[in-house]
Amino acid sequence: MALQRIREMRLREFLASPPFGRRDVPDDELELFNEALTHDSYANEEASRNRAARSYERLEFLGDAVIQMTVCEHIYSDTELSEGEMTDFKKDAVCNRNIASKVKDAGIDIDGTLLVGEGHRKRRTGENVIEDNMRADAFEAVIGAVYIIHGMDEARRIVKEVLLHR
Repeated sequence: MALQRIREMRLREFLASPPFGRRDVPDDELELFNEALTHDSYANEEASRNRAARSYERLEFLGDAVIQMTVCEHIYSDTELSEGEMTDFKKDAVCNRNIASKVKDAGIDIDGTLLVGEGHRKRRTGENVIEDNMRADAFEAVIGAVYIIHGMDEARRIVKEVLLHR
């Protein structure tokens, strides 16, 4: 399925910005990132119109595991915390509220890039209304896509830059 030109330009702009810094993204990679930035509300509306759109849910599952592993590696290698303190640190670091806040602080424009259904848009302006859990879930999905395309080292770099070094 070919992406609409405006959507393609928006995705390319998103991926070119920090912390991704990806230019000249091939179309197959762009499709995966489009999926990572598609909320299930949008996918469901497209399905009701007999058009296919995949949501980020499967990529979110993978990205969540990558994020948890990266945070656990960091805690184990870079701190002297006890087991109980390690558990608390991880729980706080990977909670949706923290991820959403760190993503916003890093200037990652998930809010403006995420495809959402009508129920997540302002009626007058059409602007996205993104909740913390949606922002966090979409970031996890993007990390899942990065992992699939570029591997664990690149996914780890981004997770550390966004979630652990601010």
